Amino acid sequence: MSTLNWAIIGTGNIAGSMAEALAHVPGARRYAVASRKADKSQAFAAQWGFDRAYGNYGQVYADPDVDIVYVATPNALHKKNILGALAAGKHVLCEKPMTLSADDSQQCFDAAAQSGLVLMEALWSAFFPAMQKAIELVSSGKIGTPRYLDARFVSFRDPMSHPNLFDPALGGGASQDLGIYPVAAALLLAGPVQSSSAQVVMGATGVDEMVAMSLTHENDAVSQIAFGFRAELPIAVRVVGDIGEIEIAENFHHPQSVTLRTKDRERIFDLPSIGRGYAHEAIAFQNLIGGGLSSESLWPASFTVQCQRILQGLYS
Repeated sequence: MSTLNWAIIGTGNIAGSMAEALAHVPGARRYAVASRKADKSQAFAAQWGFDRAYGNYGQVYADPDVDIVYVATPNALHKKNILGALAAGKHVLCEKPMTLSADDSQQCFDAAAQSGLVLMEALWSAFFPAMQKAIELVSSGKIGTPRYLDARFVSFRDPMSHPNLFDPALGGGASQDLGIYPVAAALLLAGPVQSSSAQVVMGATGVDEMVAMSLTHENDAVSQIAFGFRAELPIAVRVVGDIGEIEIAENFHHPQSVTLRTKDRERIFDLPSIGRGYAHEAIAFQNLIGGGLSSESLWPASFTVQCQRILQGLYS
């Protein structure tokens, strides 16, 4: 297996999680990191064992030895960072949300296709073995035809502790931070969405803080999903079909097990993750670059765009 040189732009918590995970990814080399402040990138490189530390993102793009750029900057910067890396000939794995609009995400995918490069949204929940098992159980007919799904990610966030989540200029709001997870689960487990409606509570800073949505899927399944910052609820997903149901009862955004229930039986599949879960998306991304998995993403571009279009519908 050939070695791929990874560069991370941004040095926040999510960047550290990916840096740690790369140690569990065969063929991945922790090569470079960049921050807008050189001292931060130097400290990050020393902590996680990166070879090079840069004081601006352009230096990563200009480095001919960088193969992959992982974008871990604030949401509002993603589009610019993606296009900059692609223009420099780098494959890009971008932390969710890829951009703040469906059209911007599509523009990024088009730029990647035109350059012959791989671009993928790093929606880690889609890549966990437990979620992949849930998808397999649905697609193999173990619960019959999906008819109903409920998913929720309602988790209290304090504006003092998480100011970026309440800042519209940085792409804050519950929809971008939490909403992408239940919408993604609905797409993965119940299929493409035909229509949606929502009830939204906006906060004082102008971002959505509590949302309840109804989705109708192309296969006539319906989904009820909720997400928000103002309460604390179990982070769970359940999909019900003609002959059974599948449930991830807690933390479905980083699941470790999935339960299958049919008329006569309950079966629990324990599928622990590696690298705190982030390693799975990195492995899948490298497989795409190498032409593995039939070159089909476990979280395809069409789902990235559709997910963002559904979330944009909150404001229409």
